[in-house]
Amino acid sequence: MSAFNRDDGSRRAMIWIDNRFHIDIRRFTGYLVIRVYPITDGEIWDAPYDSFTIADDQIEILERAMKE
Repeated sequence: MSAFNRDDGSRRAMIWIDNRFHIDIRRFTGYLVIRVYPITDGEIWDAPYDSFTIADDQIEILERAMKE
């Protein structure tokens, strides 16, 4: 089962998937950060297993290329 929680005030979304992964999504000015935390024996890891950033300007470049 998956769970979803959104906090409109902090521009943040948290998703729990099968009590196995906690995904933290945060929106900052100009970019989005996604962090994936495994859950072991009911405990979320202190540090993410992996994370990545999506920059608005890079998306805009791709959008312009799609229009060409």
